[in-house]
Amino acid sequence: MKKWVGKLLFLAMLSPWLLAGGLVTGATKYAKFESGDKVLFQSDFHECPVGEVPEGFDKIEGAVECVKYNDHIWVAPSAQAPFSLEKKIDLGSGDFSIEFTVMRYQGGGDFAFELFKNDKSGWDKKKIDRSLKYAMQYCELYLGGLGMVTRFRRCEKRALHFAIQVRRHQMRLYLNGKRLVSVPWNLRKEESVSGFIMSRRGGYAPKPYDTLITDIKVAKYTKKEAKPTPEKLGISVKKTKEGMKLTVPEKILFDFNKFILKPEAKEALSVVGDIIRENPAKKIVVTGYTDNVGSDKYNLKLSLQRAQSVADYLIYCEKVDPKLFKIEGRGKADPVASNATEEGRAKNRRVEIRLIK
Repeated sequence: MKKWVGKLLFLAMLSPWLLAGGLVTGATKYAKFESGDKVLFQSDFHECPVGEVPEGFDKIEGAVECVKYNDHIWVAPSAQAPFSLEKKIDLGSGDFSIEFTVMRYQGGGDFAFELFKNDKSGWDKKKIDRSLKYAMQYCELYLGGLGMVTRFRRCEKRALHFAIQVRRHQMRLYLNGKRLVSVPWNLRKEESVSGFIMSRRGGYAPKPYDTLITDIKVAKYTKKEAKPTPEKLGISVKKTKEGMKLTVPEKILFDFNKFILKPEAKEALSVVGDIIRENPAKKIVVTGYTDNVGSDKYNLKLSLQRAQSVADYLIYCEKVDPKLFKIEGRGKADPVASNATEEGRAKNRRVEIRLIK
C-alpha cells in the first residue's frame, strides 16, 4: 500500500508539467533553446535534387527522396512502406543538441526519433529510453519514459521544429524554440551516444510523402552550462557533524497549505539532486515542518505529505536510491523563527534534507 501511495503522490506532483497547456512557458531559466556551438552535422538538403536520394546518412531504409515544398527541400518517403534515416555520430555522454523540422503533409503515419548508445554489437543496437514519437494522425507528441507531453490543435501541413538539448544530466525537449519538458538524463560517463535514427514505421494508414523532414543539425557544447547555486534559489546548505543539511523554504516547493510540488520546484530539487550526487550519503532524512497555525494533527499530516513529495521527486526524477531515504513529518516542532509574525511562520514552513555520512 505504501508503495502505491508513493506512486500516486509522484504522478500528482508531475501533473503541472504533463498538462499540455502548461508546458510551453517563457518564464523559466531554460525556456529558450540554444543550440550547441560546435556543429558536427548539418543539412537542409538544399543541394539535393528533387527525386534523388539524400546524402550524409550512414544507412537509409525504404524508398526515400528529396522533395520541394514551399520553396524548401525536404526528405520524404516515396512509398507507403516504412523508411528510416540512420546517422552514426559520437556525441559522448552529454552536452549536445539535436534539431530537426518535421511536417505532417498528409496521412497519419507515426514519426519516431531514437537515440542509441555505444555497444559491442553495433552502434545502432542499444536504444536509449528517451525516444521521441510524433503520432501525426492524432497530432500528439510522446517522450519515452514519460508518455504524452503535448497535443496540437492542428498539425497537417504545419512545420514543427523539434530540438533536444542534453546538459547537466538533463534532457530538455523544445518545440519551435520553447521548452516543453525536462527529464533526467541517466547515461553514465563511460557510455556515449553513438547515433540516431529518424523513421516512419507505422501509424494509421501511412501514405507516400506523408512525412517531410528537413533542417537537421547536430552540435556539441564546448562550454559547460552555468549551474544554479543553492543560495540563489533560496536553499540553505550547512555542514554538520553528521554530514550536511539542506533547508528548502515552503515558497520554493509548495503553495500555501498544499503538498503537490509547484512547477518551479523542479529547478531547486534538480540542484538538490546534484548536491546529493556530489556528497554521497549512507542515509538521507527528509523532514517536513509547518508553522503553528492549525491543529497538531493537520500539521503533522501536511508536513509528512510534503516530505514524501520531495523524496518521491528525488527518487523518481533524480534517480536517488530509495533505500537511502527516511521520511519524517514534524509539524510545528523545532521552529527556526518566531511564530508570532508572518515572516517567522514562513521560515518555519520548510523541508529539511539531511545527508548523513
